[in-house]
Amino acid sequence: MNIESYEKAHRSLALFDASEKFGRIRATGADAIDLLHRMSTNELLSLVDKPGAGAQTVLTTEKGRIIDLLTVLSQGKGALLISSGRREDQVIEWLNKFVIMEDAKFEKISASLSQLLVFGPQALSFLQQFTETSLIGLQNFHFLELNIQGVPVMLQKTHRIIESGWAIFADASKRSELKQFLQKGIEAAGGTVLDDDTYNLLRIEAGIPTAPNELNEKHNPLETTLVQAISWTKGCYIGQEVIARLDTYDKVQRHLMGIKIEGAFANGSLPVAIVNSDGEAIGEITSLAFSPLLENSIGLAFIKTAYAIPDMSANVGDAKVPAKLTKLPFEI
Repeated sequence: MNIESYEKAHRSLALFDASEKFGRIRATGADAIDLLHRMSTNELLSLVDKPGAGAQTVLTTEKGRIIDLLTVLSQGKGALLISSGRREDQVIEWLNKFVIMEDAKFEKISASLSQLLVFGPQALSFLQQFTETSLIGLQNFHFLELNIQGVPVMLQKTHRIIESGWAIFADASKRSELKQFLQKGIEAAGGTVLDDDTYNLLRIEAGIPTAPNELNEKHNPLETTLVQAISWTKGCYIGQEVIARLDTYDKVQRHLMGIKIEGAFANGSLPVAIVNSDGEAIGEITSLAFSPLLENSIGLAFIKTAYAIPDMSANVGDAKVPAKLTKLPFEI
């Protein structure tokens, strides 16, 4: 983790090349968005014929477990799908199982389309210079098509990390050129370029789950922070009965929370066991990093519902290091 880059990200803005962290899938055909609507947790029909609109949705198994989180960016009839990194083939295989008579095709395009992230307190003002359209009013997960230094891009409002979050999609052949141009402007504004470890820490501080740590078939969407990706009014989808029953009868067994661990806690592997003061297992840490601003190791943790209480004390790992549970995102 680069402490200088970390501090600049919190003060100003940061650029991160997320091309490997996420996957890109092209969905084409008149029925592509309709099929996604019928197979996943969120209402997506409002995206049909609405280029620039976007939404998040979750593909779940018949048991309501997470296959992957998708961001669906409407391009009219078809869409650009953003998956977790190295999950593209799994997502496409799952979707293709349910293509029968539908006009729908799914193609992995991660190698030909790059994905950069810009975030931080000054990210909005920095990016506003590239368009006359006000970015303040852009809805979450929606996007604009514009040019940055002559490069055609899609600029999408995405997860908030330190006050804001923006994804920039561009042809992979322009990736290096675009990165160099953005880096020059961001560094001139007091910002920075991030490495993987520093981005991961900021992602944890923001309470953003990722695959395979938090997004996997051990968990259902109600256990995570993905409630905004679930519609309670749409019709059936794969896993809908299980998810609805868990919600109706208050049977969600775990909740994703933050955990602050005293000092710098190191562990060779994840997950890390969490116990209460009586030594009872109450959960496990799935993502872990040291936060200089919080002066503690912090993590994302799945906690049994009965113990998912902010400020509750706990102990971590074999050494039973003292810790406290907290709401997400972390208060910095």
